[in-house]
Amino acid sequence: MPALAAVLIPKLQRRFANCGMRISAPPSPCAVFPAVYPEFGDIQIYDDGDELTVVAGNFTHGHFSNYDEELSAQQKAEVITDSVVRFLEETFADEIVFWGSHDAAGGWHKTSERSEWQQAAKEYVWSSPPP
Repeated sequence: MPALAAVLIPKLQRRFANCGMRISAPPSPCAVFPAVYPEFGDIQIYDDGDELTVVAGNFTHGHFSNYDEELSAQQKAEVITDSVVRFLEETFADEIVFWGSHDAAGGWHKTSERSEWQQAAKEYVWSSPPP
């Protein structure tokens, strides 16, 4: 598979040119979006070879991968990186709500979705301070 960062970084640069993104090489994250609010934390993206790991601020992380054997390595890279770009678009548009911490459970959900057990957790969106 081509290095995912090599496919991802140009897409991020085109789509998020004005977001203050920092780019680096492994073992550091390949891309970092600085937090709007320190309590939220930075979004960091790691190229793990066959998947991208997105560290969602101070809350949790997610793995973006594709195991469809019918796709070429390049097609898999495109699918994976497009998924990360969509996730970031939704995050920066405040369509994703984050909760929890890396020390305990955490996660995210769309603003239109919510489970009862998450109602007790403090929730955050990217562009506004917590309530």
